[in-house]
Order: sequence, then C-alpha cells, then structure tokens
Amino acid sequence: MSTSVQATQLPPLDVGKALYELFNEVIIGTAYLSMAKSLAAASKSSPIIMRVSPHFFGMTTNAHLESAQLYAAKLFDEHDDCASIPWLLKQAKNRPHEFKNRPTSELDSAIRESEQVCAAKASVLVALRHRRDRWLAHLDRKTVRDPAQFSQDAKLTHPELEDLFDAATHVLNLMADLHGVPGFLIGGEDYDDFSRTLELIEKGVQANARELEERIGPCPEFSEEK
Repeated sequence: MSTSVQATQLPPLDVGKALYELFNEVIIGTAYLSMAKSLAAASKSSPIIMRVSPHFFGMTTNAHLESAQLYAAKLFDEHDDCASIPWLLKQAKNRPHEFKNRPTSELDSAIRESEQVCAAKASVLVALRHRRDRWLAHLDRKTVRDPAQFSQDAKLTHPELEDLFDAATHVLNLMADLHGVPGFLIGGEDYDDFSRTLELIEKGVQANARELEERIGPCPEFSEEK
C-alpha cells in the first residue's frame, strides 16, 4: 500500500521582509565597496601605512572588492529561488494589490522605469555573473585554461560597480514607496571611516618614528614623504 505525502504549500514571501533584506544587501555591499575605495585612496594619501603592511592592505582591498561584487550579484540574481530585484519586480506585476500605496498608474510607470534601469546595466551584469560563476563562487576550469578570455568576459570597473549599487538603490526606493514602507538614502560616504582610521594610525607611526630618530638617528623607511 503506497502512501502519498502532500507537499506543504508555503505562503508567498512577504514583500516587506524581502525589501528589508534587499536594502540590507545594498548597504553592506556599498560599505564593502566604500572601504575598498578608501584603501585605494589611502595608498596615495597614507603611503607610510601602506608600506608598513603592503600584503595585508593589498589582500584586504581585494577582499572588500570581492565581497562587494558578490553582494551586487545577489541583488540582481535571476535564479527562481532568489529574493532579488528581478523577483521583486515580478511580485509588483503579479501581486499589485500589495503595492497600493500609490495609484496603479504610478505602479505601472515605476515597473517600466525599474526594468529600463536594469536593462541599462545588462552588459555590466553579464560581466559580474562571469566573475561570480567562474571565479568568486568557484574556480571554473575554463578560467584556468584561458585567463585572458576570462579577463575579457569579466571586465568590470569600480565606477560600473558603484553605478550598479546606485541602480539597485533607485529601484528599491521606488518599490518601497509603492509598497508603503520607508526606503533609504544610501551613500558610500556613510560608511567611509576607514581612511580616517588610517590617518590616525599614520600619525602614530610618524610619532614613533620621530621618537626613534631622536634616539638612534634617521629612519628613512618611516620618514614622511616631502
């Protein structure tokens, strides 16, 4: 005698909860990108610190950049199981009764605008997916076999990644307003405390160098650049 097990039908994912998590993804991804940008700038403004631990700061910068790319990829992931921006726009179309904070005409306009924003980033998203699928998430054999081709397929600049987070913020703010939950103004400068931290560290290194020079003589490797 066979027994059939009826699958549990889960209720639709709450749009408000998904919006909260998506905003959180943007905030964290933006923070990682901002810290990488700060470190890159510090290589010029705080060269003494960078020379003290070049491998540490180099690897830290790469880690922040890779994390930012992974967060950006998650935001625009089109996999069926993902609560991403493409998923959110589908919900706005299929569950319009949950986006009634504004007139229906505004919802339709916002969906079209959001789709146009995403479409404008298509080439950037293709490069980003190459990076995630062939390097960041796992090491693809095609990448190992032909790194030059990978570099061409996955070409991505810092401004393009920054614009991608800006696009995500714009779409999420539109959808949040229509759903009736508060959006967020997200800017990289909100998370840039790293460069100021390096400035304080550099002042400490310079003070220690001056004290050391008074005791044993000049220390060129720690002297301030003129």
